[in-house]
Amino acid sequence: MNKILFILLILFASISKYATAQGEDDIKYTNGKYEGPYVDGKKEGMGKAVYNDGSSYVGAWKNDRRNGVGRAIFKDGSSYYGDWKNDMRCGTGTYEFRNGDQYTGQFENNQIHGQGTYRYANGNKYIGEINHGAITGKGMFYYTGGDRYDGLVQNGQKNGKGKYFFANGNIYEGSFVADKKDGPAKMIFANGDVYVGDFSNNHRTGKGTFTWANGNLFEGGFVNGLMNGQGTFTWANGDRYVGTWDNNIRDGKGKLVTKGGEEMAEIYDNGVKQ
Repeated sequence: MNKILFILLILFASISKYATAQGEDDIKYTNGKYEGPYVDGKKEGMGKAVYNDGSSYVGAWKNDRRNGVGRAIFKDGSSYYGDWKNDMRCGTGTYEFRNGDQYTGQFENNQIHGQGTYRYANGNKYIGEINHGAITGKGMFYYTGGDRYDGLVQNGQKNGKGKYFFANGNIYEGSFVADKKDGPAKMIFANGDVYVGDFSNNHRTGKGTFTWANGNLFEGGFVNGLMNGQGTFTWANGDRYVGTWDNNIRDGKGKLVTKGGEEMAEIYDNGVKQ
């Protein structure tokens, strides 16, 4: 009796091993349904899984896990196509977000990580470094209006040293803080004007030198892009005015110094010489 039972067990084991290694099964399990091959009772090869939460995966399996190239659609409507390793997005691939954004590039342990291209639903685009899911590192932004930025980025914002190219031909090179021009910088205008100095909250604020294309020059204080406080305005012919300014207008005491060295004290009230 024991001998007969033993023979039956051996025969059953042989048949089961052949079926799981060679055949394709349609098997329901606790969290969904899988269609594809098994090896030694584990999902292996090209197969499809549809999960109870509405998500799905079609692609390569190994040792019961997603391994190789495959496409997953997640329960929120987002999707990923690319490399998998031990059930995690790892390697290169494309992730399409529910809001219309799209990323193509490197992944590590299920996170966007490495070099890649992030396309926003509004048409803007970022190419560069991404650190554990955050757009942080060095990269380039391309904007729909024609502007572009090349420099340091933190959490999706321009932060640190960078260069911004405006569609109108202006160029800003310097510091950014939280997406705004802030700190020492140089601004070159398409018409030939140049500013070198401080910026704050996107405006020329602090000390700086503005040189016009016609040769005129101002060196002194700025507030919100306008000459304010003490400063010296030098005309292209060599004459200069040293005094105080209020929103680009001479205001208060000052002196005019000609190119020949003559000095004349002057007083202005809201731009009007007294």
